Amino acid sequence: MIRLRAFLLFSSVLSVSTAALIACSSDDPRESFVETPDSASTPEASLPPVVEESDGGTSDAEADAAPPPKPDYDASDEAVICATTPCATQLVAGESHFCALLDDGTIRCWGDNSRGALGIGDIDGGADAGFRPTAVVGVSNATQISAAEFATCARNADGGVLCWGGNRQGQLGLREAPALVDTLRHPTPTDVALDAEVARVDVGHRSVCALGAGGDAYCWGGNDQKQLARPDAGAITAGGPGAADLDGFQVTRTGGGLTSVFGLTNDGRLLGWGAVSGREGSINPDPVPFPIPTLSKVTSFAAGPAHACAIADGEVFCWGTNRQGALGTGLPDMERFPTRTGVVTDEKEKAFPQQVAVSANTTCVRMTDGSIQCTGDDRLGQLGRGTSGLLTAFFGKATAFEEHAVQVATSNSATCALVQGGKVVCWGGNPNGELGQGTRGNSAQLTPVTVVFQ
Repeated sequence: MIRLRAFLLFSSVLSVSTAALIACSSDDPRESFVETPDSASTPEASLPPVVEESDGGTSDAEADAAPPPKPDYDASDEAVICATTPCATQLVAGESHFCALLDDGTIRCWGDNSRGALGIGDIDGGADAGFRPTAVVGVSNATQISAAEFATCARNADGGVLCWGGNRQGQLGLREAPALVDTLRHPTPTDVALDAEVARVDVGHRSVCALGAGGDAYCWGGNDQKQLARPDAGAITAGGPGAADLDGFQVTRTGGGLTSVFGLTNDGRLLGWGAVSGREGSINPDPVPFPIPTLSKVTSFAAGPAHACAIADGEVFCWGTNRQGALGTGLPDMERFPTRTGVVTDEKEKAFPQQVAVSANTTCVRMTDGSIQCTGDDRLGQLGRGTSGLLTAFFGKATAFEEHAVQVATSNSATCALVQGGKVVCWGGNPNGELGQGTRGNSAQLTPVTVVFQ
């Protein structure tokens, strides 16, 4: 029986998915890398064609066989060549907001401001103030930014870190004694209580880590699954930063889901700690970082609330829950371990996967030719194919996007791309002003629109 036939059982398979455990213990009721969807509310999938083996189809053994090695290609980040003013050089997304770092060291954010994630202070307009991209207050020398859920952080040229937005898990690292964890909105950037200069900061869905130039790491935030890798951290949260024990690994960046944290080493391995995800573990949760054994030569990765993806040896692998087909495997199954996806490469056009971005229900990949491929939720046209549907469970080109992207970022409702010349374009939903047009609405934007910076 062809493996793709399993997709026709999409609703029934999902309705019994509670038997699979990926990143949390059997008595942990919260969603992480496993979910229990309601089969009655599961939308129909956009299905790949089903072919019979007798008609030249692919057998299970052939489908699972590894493809031939990919040609060598440059998987490093592509720089922006500023051709517009203002010029964006980095793009990030939270659950329902976006931020862009500009070439002058300032930051513009837009979208949902209900928890202060835009960093624009207490200006008139309140939660509605973020429909048009606005400058983050008090930041003029940022060199790198990161966002997830309702929190945003920036690394300054002096090696310090500022954060703003939601602080439910202590993600802001506020200078309080004791460290502050609260449910208030924090719309103004505040210094994180770090005792050393750092090279970058990475915001996860419940935790944040900053990395020093020498490979040391400082983490803070949620720790209910030991995802901070800190011997001194509390059982639930650690509102202030502290040294993380990475077991001697040299990590160049991190990223975290709800209960798992991942780190990319300088030799291309992907570590995992916290609620074990992507690998076997003798204990779970596991506070000790350990490489995911099936991934090597990793060049990019991203972690959503309940699934993660990585580009390893030129191919895209995803694992975790498979809401709306976000894993891009063409199947409804959740995956405990990294599973090869259907990202389409093109050697003739020099189109190979370079950067991966994920949100709760969508995964997008930026290719080396500047094109974008996406999979998952398409109810608001987030996949960029010029139409809207319920979902697509396999990767396809964002054909409505016809420019050259150097970065891609996804929120729960919209997708945005940083174009080579420094402008940002977005498509999909706009319930919180995610399209950066100064408005909001419930209609799907099926073609990219240029973000209007102030």
